[in-house]
Amino acid sequence: MQFEVVGIDYDSRIQNFMVSARADYEWYLQKTSASDESLEIQRDIIRGSKPYKNLRADLKLGCILPTIVLAVQNIDQTVVEKYNKSEGFIRASRDDLDVLQAAIEGSAAEAFDIIDGLQRTNALRQTFEDLERSEHEAFLQRSLRLEVWINIAFFPLAYRMLLLNAGQRPMSMKHQIDILSGGLANDLKDLDGIEIFRVKDHKRRVRPGQFHLSTLAQAFQAWMQRSPNVDRTNLVVETMVVDEALESLGIDLTSEDGNQRDGFRQFVEWVLTLDQALGEPQNRFFGNETVVLGFAAAIGFAHKNDTLQERLPTAMAKLVEAARENATDALGVEIFEQVRKTVDTKRSNVGEWTRALVFRAVREYIMQDGTSSMRDCWAQSASMF
Repeated sequence: MQFEVVGIDYDSRIQNFMVSARADYEWYLQKTSASDESLEIQRDIIRGSKPYKNLRADLKLGCILPTIVLAVQNIDQTVVEKYNKSEGFIRASRDDLDVLQAAIEGSAAEAFDIIDGLQRTNALRQTFEDLERSEHEAFLQRSLRLEVWINIAFFPLAYRMLLLNAGQRPMSMKHQIDILSGGLANDLKDLDGIEIFRVKDHKRRVRPGQFHLSTLAQAFQAWMQRSPNVDRTNLVVETMVVDEALESLGIDLTSEDGNQRDGFRQFVEWVLTLDQALGEPQNRFFGNETVVLGFAAAIGFAHKNDTLQERLPTAMAKLVEAARENATDALGVEIFEQVRKTVDTKRSNVGEWTRALVFRAVREYIMQDGTSSMRDCWAQSASMF
C-alpha cells in the first residue's frame, strides 16, 4: 500500500488544515472501509446510472479520478502546530511532510470520513468486485488524489460539504446530513447521559437519554433550517433552505476556534435534561421523533433570531428548573397528548401536524420568555390550526 503527503494548506474561513496527498487504491479502500453506512446511502442513487456505468468502464481502463475529499480525526495536533496559519503558501520540508504522512497512515479506518467522493468510492469498489482475480493487484496499485482535512469538527465539516454540493447536481440537504451523521454522533457522544443508536445496532429506546442517530441528524437539519419539516420535494425551496443553512453555519463558524457548535449541542443538552427529568414513566415523550424535531426547529429559530436569542437561555433555564420539580406538569405532557388526539387524521398528516404543533408551542414559550406555562402554549399552538 502506498500513501504520500505532497503538501499542506490552511483554510482561514473554517480554520482547519488540509493536506494534499496521493494514495493507491488499496490504501484508500482500506482506510474508507468503515464508511459502509454512508456508502449504502449513496448506493441506490448510482445503481443503474449511465454516467457511473461509464465511470466504472473508464476505471477498468485506468482513468484518473477527480480529487476525493476526506476528513480524519484524532490526529496529534502537534504535527500541525509548527505551520504559520497566516502564510498564504505554506512551504514544508520533506521531513515535516513525512511526520504528517506517518500520523495519517497510523489512523484506523474508523477515523476517516468521506466528505466528497462517495459515488466515486462506490464506483471504485464495484469496479474492483467486477474484475477477474488476476486483475486485482494491478488495479489496487493505481493512484488517486486526496484532500485530507485534519481534525475537522462537525460544524465546519457540514459547512464544507454543503458548500461543495451547492453548485452540483441537486442532492437533498437531508441526504447530505444523513451522510454527515457519523461526525454528528462523534460531536455529541461526550454529553452526559446520552446514548446514540446507529442503524446497525438494531436497538430501540427503553430509557431517557437514548436517541437514534437518524433522529439526531434530522433534528440538526430542523434546527439549522428552523423548520420542523425536513423532507423537501420542491427543489426551489430546497435550494433556498441550503442557502440559508450555509449562511447559518457560516455565522456560527465566525468564532475564535472556528469550530463553534454550541448552539446545537446546547439544544441536545436541554433535551437530555428534560428527558431525564421526565424519567422512564414518560419515556415516550422525547422518544417521539416528531417532538424532537419540533423542539429542534423552535430552538434553532430562536437561536438565529435577533430578538429571541436573548430570551432563549432564560426561557429554557426556567423550563429546566420547573421540570426538575415536576417534569410532566412543566412540559404539559398530558395536555400535549390530549391536543394531539384532536387532529383530524382524514384531513391532516399526523406527523406534520404534530411537528408544527410542537414548533409553535415551544417557540411561543420562548417568545414569552418562559412566563407562560407550556400548558398554555400547547393550547395556544393548537388554536392556530
